[in-house]
Amino acid sequence: MTGICEKTVKPIATSESLCGALLTTLLPSSMVTGDEAARLAQWAPGLASTYCRRCGASVGPGGATENGCAHCIDDKVPWDGVWRLDAYADPMAGWVRQMKFARAWMWGYWLGGCLAHVVPDDARALVVPVPLHWTRRLRRGYDQAAMMAEGLARAKGWRMARPLKRVRRTKAQSRLHTQQARRDNVRRSFAARPTDLDGWCVWLVDDVKTSGATAGQCIKLLRRLGAARVNLAVAAVADAKRADFQVS
Repeated sequence: MTGICEKTVKPIATSESLCGALLTTLLPSSMVTGDEAARLAQWAPGLASTYCRRCGASVGPGGATENGCAHCIDDKVPWDGVWRLDAYADPMAGWVRQMKFARAWMWGYWLGGCLAHVVPDDARALVVPVPLHWTRRLRRGYDQAAMMAEGLARAKGWRMARPLKRVRRTKAQSRLHTQQARRDNVRRSFAARPTDLDGWCVWLVDDVKTSGATAGQCIKLLRRLGAARVNLAVAAVADAKRADFQVS
């Protein structure tokens, strides 16, 4: 195992920053600035009281306690907490789709910066993106979760690392409509690089949490590497009450 050092922790402003500079030339984004889009949509990050910190689902006043909400009270969850910007509904859903499928890559940095306003400060924080398979990154031209992670790390002054890698390409989780199918889809699709995370509070960053199967696989590996805590930070959570989050 190697300790957390410059060999295992990417200094902020490395590969993703270079990727962003290249994309500015090759794939200029047509989006208005995130701040302007948020102003036009009269959008602001959702208050912590509007969702369950244990699973991320939307709740009404008093609908969540320290033990969870109606959607997760009897379930085991692999993370220590979930922080989100919004439910997976417009305008956030539209912004995420633009980021992932319309080459509007700069949403990644902006959404990561927005996450910095909702996650708490932590002296031993380490930001880790959910890894994207190399074939998808090649086809898309960038890794949106890594850009979000860098945006969060930059804004908070935290370190960013990539102790995980994706070793198997999978179907898009959004196309699978049961928890079991999503778990089967991502099983054995990630691997850990030799890294010592002992004592670190890891913030695992992704664009959308649906069933949590992808995050769960990543978190198992992060805990094996010694992470003291693992929190999930996402742009959006697909709400359990919506049709796009079907559970069997």
